[in-house]
Amino acid sequence: MFRRAFLTTSLRFSSRFQQKRIPKFVAITGTTSLGIAFFGKSEEKKAAENVEKSGISENLATGKPKNFDLIVSNADELYDNYLIDNCYNILKKFENSNCSELLWRLARVVCEKGKLCKDQKERQKLILEAYEIVKKALENEDKDGSFGAHKWYAILLDYVGEIEGNKSRIEKSFQVKEHLERALSIFEHDPTTWHILGLWHYSFANMGYATRMVAKAIFATPPASTYQEALHYFLKAEEISPGFYSTNTYYIGEVYEQLGQKQEAVDAFKQSFRMPVVTSDDAMIHKKAYEKLKKYGVKDVEVV
Repeated sequence: MFRRAFLTTSLRFSSRFQQKRIPKFVAITGTTSLGIAFFGKSEEKKAAENVEKSGISENLATGKPKNFDLIVSNADELYDNYLIDNCYNILKKFENSNCSELLWRLARVVCEKGKLCKDQKERQKLILEAYEIVKKALENEDKDGSFGAHKWYAILLDYVGEIEGNKSRIEKSFQVKEHLERALSIFEHDPTTWHILGLWHYSFANMGYATRMVAKAIFATPPASTYQEALHYFLKAEEISPGFYSTNTYYIGEVYEQLGQKQEAVDAFKQSFRMPVVTSDDAMIHKKAYEKLKKYGVKDVEVV
C-alpha cells in the first residue's frame, strides 16, 4: 500500500506525483492499487549515468557505498517517476550489501516489479524475493532505526500473507501493525504510513463474520478496531499532506458513511471524485466515488 522516495533524513513531496505514491496494501476487506505514469527518458538516462560514475565500493564501517547520497538521490528520483526498471538496475548492484538504506529501496523496487507482472507465479516469486531483501535491511538497520525498512517490511509481510492465504495474513496482522507504528516512531511525518495504518484499522473494523471467526480461532484476543480509529489515521495523513492521495480521501468518506454521517461522507466522495486522475488507482477510486455519489442521489452538475 505509497511519497515513494524516502531520503535518509527527510522526505521530499511533489504534488504532481503524490497521487501514485501509495504502495498496494491489500486489506482484508479490499485493496488499493498503484498505477503507472510514464515520463521523459532524458531524466532517466541522466540519473543512470550519474550513478554509473559513482562506483560501488563500500565503507566497511557503515556499509554505505562511495557517493551514497548521490546513489540514493538518483534511485529515489527514478522511483518517484516510476521508472522501475532503471531504478532496479541501479540498486541491483547492492543486493549483497549490508547497507539497510539501499536494501529496503531495492526491496521496494523488486516489489513494484512483482506488482507489474501479469504472470501470477512470477509476481509471487518477486514479492518473496523482495521480502527476503527487506528482512536483511531490517537486520542491518543502524541504532537509530530505519523508517523505510520497517515500513516496507510491514507492506511485504502483508503481501506474503496474501500469497499464503487469509489465515496467514491474519496471523501476521499484529506484526504488520507493529512495524508500521515503529516506522512512524522513527519518522512521523509520512502520510502514506498513516494511510496504511488507517486501512489496517478500517479492515478490522469492517471484518465480515467468516473472517472474524478465523481470527478468533487464531488469537485468544483477535485484532480489532473501530471506524473512529481508522478515521483518526486517515485524517492524520490528510493533515500532513492535504489532498495527497484520492484513495485516502475516498476512505474518509467510507468511514463517515459507516458512522452514519451522510453529509460528511458525500463531501469526501465529491472531493475524491474531483481529484486528478493520474494513475490506474486514481481511475478506480474516481469510478467508486462516482458510484457512491449516484447512490446518494448527487447529480452530475453538482460534482463537475
